[in-house]
Amino acid sequence: MKEEPLTAEQRWRLILGRPAEGMLDPLSGRGAGMDESLEFLYGPDGQGGTEVSAPRLHRWLGDLRRLFPAGTLHFLQQEALDRLGLTDVLLEPELMKQLNPDVHLAGVLLQTYASLDPKRRASARSLIRQVADELLARLRPPMVQAIRGRALRPHRRTNPPWRDMDWAATIRANLRHYLPEEMTVIPERRIGFRPQRRHQKDLILLVDQSGSMMDSLIYAGLYANVLMQLPAVQLTVLAFDMKVLDITALSHDPVDLLLGFQLGGGTNIANALDAARARIHRPADTVVVLISDLFEGGSEAQLIGQAKAIVDTGARLLVILALDQDGRPSYHPEVARRLAGMGIPAFACTPDQFPEVMSGAMYDEVIPEPGR
Repeated sequence: MKEEPLTAEQRWRLILGRPAEGMLDPLSGRGAGMDESLEFLYGPDGQGGTEVSAPRLHRWLGDLRRLFPAGTLHFLQQEALDRLGLTDVLLEPELMKQLNPDVHLAGVLLQTYASLDPKRRASARSLIRQVADELLARLRPPMVQAIRGRALRPHRRTNPPWRDMDWAATIRANLRHYLPEEMTVIPERRIGFRPQRRHQKDLILLVDQSGSMMDSLIYAGLYANVLMQLPAVQLTVLAFDMKVLDITALSHDPVDLLLGFQLGGGTNIANALDAARARIHRPADTVVVLISDLFEGGSEAQLIGQAKAIVDTGARLLVILALDQDGRPSYHPEVARRLAGMGIPAFACTPDQFPEVMSGAMYDEVIPEPGR
């Protein structure tokens, strides 16, 4: 039997919690189950942290999956990880199948991975692998299509060899030469396309490891795994906080790459840009992509100076302020403004927009701005 939807008062009752009991419409059935689940997380019972028993948590996770839609489920799971510190408990084998792997869960596991014992590390790696596989299934096809499509984009030719003819375009261009009595078109001007195979591009990804960039870091790591497998791209991956770490060798495996990020404190973007500049060997065919919120822990003047030094080599430089589903970054507006004044674009994009941005940066005169 299908349950009636919650009334407006019942929804307010869920929002306000147990203190509003008796003042608003009472809850029953699914609504009562939702209330109990929310009370576990936000009420007095939700303060136990890792003291919450595994069986009780198992039941709670099962109730979440049964009672809440997918978007709310992911949010509540994220709240549990953030508020209750349940990472170790959630890695128990009997609880793993109750989890909905997502980017936030992967981020929490990456942040705590170094402190886990070997058994929990194996569980964490398995969950990160599941997140990576699910996301790559969605992210890989558009990235491969965007890069290969531009790398092999054909160019129009007039009067090409017959094997390279574009018959549809040729007929449209010669319709005025149609001979009714012969029921044919005399092609005065033949049109064709020949693939223009472009030479390999050098791409340097600079990835900010600060905690505020966690989702961006994960998506950047997964896209790096895709780009590493494309013959049109010679990829270098540099992760940075106060120091710069070259993790290019890990890019063939997405999980190894994500675990290769060493999440620490501090941010020195100028140092990272200097490291990228040292790796530029073919400036005209090099694109440097800085994924960062531009909050510099060192000297902003040095950051601007290093950015200018990269541009002066003839390489292209662009900044992605956020690479996540929201695409609404918190960033340093003054640094972004100064970079824009130097012709260095700085914008946020969602993961689905990233392939267009990257292919445009590598093969077009104008880098496409997301949403335009």
